[in-house]
Amino acid sequence: MQKVYNAVFIFISIFLVAGCSSNESQSIDGGYAGIPMVMEEAVMDKETVPIQEGFRTTETIEEQRLNSTERMVIYNANLSLEVNDYEQVEANIQQRVNAIGGYVVESSIYFSGEDRINGNLVVKVPQKSFHSFIHEVESVSIKVQDRHVSGNDVTEEYIDLDARLRSKRVVEARLLDFMEKAEQTEDLLKISSDLAKVQEEIEQLVGRINYLQTNVDYSTVSIYLTEKLVKIPTIQDKEVLNTWVKAKSLFMDSINGLMSFFSTVIILAIGLSPVFIPLAILVLFMVIYVRKKRGNNPFEG
Repeated sequence: MQKVYNAVFIFISIFLVAGCSSNESQSIDGGYAGIPMVMEEAVMDKETVPIQEGFRTTETIEEQRLNSTERMVIYNANLSLEVNDYEQVEANIQQRVNAIGGYVVESSIYFSGEDRINGNLVVKVPQKSFHSFIHEVESVSIKVQDRHVSGNDVTEEYIDLDARLRSKRVVEARLLDFMEKAEQTEDLLKISSDLAKVQEEIEQLVGRINYLQTNVDYSTVSIYLTEKLVKIPTIQDKEVLNTWVKAKSLFMDSINGLMSFFSTVIILAIGLSPVFIPLAILVLFMVIYVRKKRGNNPFEG
């Protein structure tokens, strides 16, 4: 009797497994509608949904993958330095950047009045030379006015983008396969539309991945340089001094100044004579009158 039960149980199990396989086949290959979504969800589920694999889940596997992956960090530095010779220091920095395999992104220079030169350099250097390059740049300055170094860990974002990209690649391959097998124009147009969307998403993912990779491989260093100019007067030669010529020029300037002054006085005297002459006569009569009055008064001093 036990053997009969075992046979019935095995038969029912085989029947159920066959039915599930049939339903899964129909859900994937039953038609074009929904197939890209099913394929993409299947790939994404493989990456993110916890599924028991012995004593581990895919989440645990993903964590181990993240831990085993070399950390991807984007480094940035901002330096503000005071230097003795701006042009020489700038040339040395650019030479050093080229020597370690980097490149200059931006370079500018401007003057603040007559006693200061300011400039800015933005360079990209290999990450392995990032810290040593900063120390070398600071060593050629006379004063480090400001230093700011930061790092942005993009490891998780990079792994997530890579998983999404692989998922989109699978969908793209499946759509290309459908396009080769499509016989109806309506299906072909629908496949082409979905394929264009998937390829656009792939391009965006690839662009972001390349951006992260480039900024991880090459760190950014922004350098602000300033030089205080000190003007030292030089001994002038005989032609520059020209003492005799300058003395004659000063003498003639003095004569011309005096002549101009007396000329102005004469012009004012003649021009204002209609006012000055009557006023002078009136003042004269008043003086004579006062003196006569004092002369007639015996009690006055």
